[in-house]
Amino acid sequence: MKDPKKPTRANNNRSSKTKEQAITRNITIVLVVILILSLLFLAYTLFGGGGNDDENSFLDNSTESSSVSSQSSEEESSSESESSESSESSESSSSQDSEESSETELDESEDEDEEAVEGEWEPVGTEQTGEHVTNYSEGSQDRIEIKRATSVATGLSENDMIEWWVGNAGDQQVETTVSNKDQTDTYRVVLKWVDGQGWQPLEVEKLSDNPYN
Repeated sequence: MKDPKKPTRANNNRSSKTKEQAITRNITIVLVVILILSLLFLAYTLFGGGGNDDENSFLDNSTESSSVSSQSSEEESSSESESSESSESSESSSSQDSEESSETELDESEDEDEEAVEGEWEPVGTEQTGEHVTNYSEGSQDRIEIKRATSVATGLSENDMIEWWVGNAGDQQVETTVSNKDQTDTYRVVLKWVDGQGWQPLEVEKLSDNPYN
């Protein structure tokens, strides 16, 4: 008769299976915990760290955009400033050119005023005979006839004429500088002596000012 307290082979097999199941259950729990922890870490890496990167990237892009906008504004401001300076420089240059042009025209006008005019004047006649030697003394016959010829060339009346200068201008030629008594018109006249016919005006130059006054 068997002892009921003595373990049988069936009981031993049951006990062994129970231990194996417990070990398997423990290993499964550990693996599940490791898997959960791995998933949590992966999720944190993707959504936690990645979110920071996206935020940093957004901030970097905003900073770059602000910098580009600021630089663009500075370039536009610089361009407007350069355009304004260029416009002012162009206006200044145009004004200067206009002034120079006016001065040039004025100088040309003065040159035209002082340009000698040659005419087809006839000798004024003379009372002198024989070989002629110019007498520059005031009141001489030459001075009387020179004044008469100068009056014909300039249109000034002998009674309204001041003789500032009468001098030698070459062989049988004289040069006179005269003005009216109001000294508003001044002329330089070149005359040539023609034997038997008197003094003949060759050219007349109206002066802008009187060099002898």
